[in-house]
Amino acid sequence: MDIVGARTIALKDFNAEEYDHFGKVALRIKPKKAGTKPGRTFMTLWVEEGFAVLMLDLELQTGLLSHHPIEFEPHPSKWGEKGATIMHLGKVNEKLFREAVGMAYNHAAR
Repeated sequence: MDIVGARTIALKDFNAEEYDHFGKVALRIKPKKAGTKPGRTFMTLWVEEGFAVLMLDLELQTGLLSHHPIEFEPHPSKWGEKGATIMHLGKVNEKLFREAVGMAYNHAAR
């Protein structure tokens, strides 16, 4: 998986809205109605670094890390302690990418 593919899938298949988040490409749930507040952010793309950060909770993060310790790691910050998870795009296939982003999307939609 690469940045372009990740962005394309997120925008098309997860009906995301893209915006700038402190210089990073961020993807959030589109507003349900035009002119209303957008949903929560579920992923950021770190273009230069070649990875995505998924906004999960600790339970979801723990599950990913236990099954895919090479592909995922906690973000090295306070956010990582709360579930923010780095997904190394060069190490995931499209199926795993979709599953992980789906988890983040569903978590954001709760």
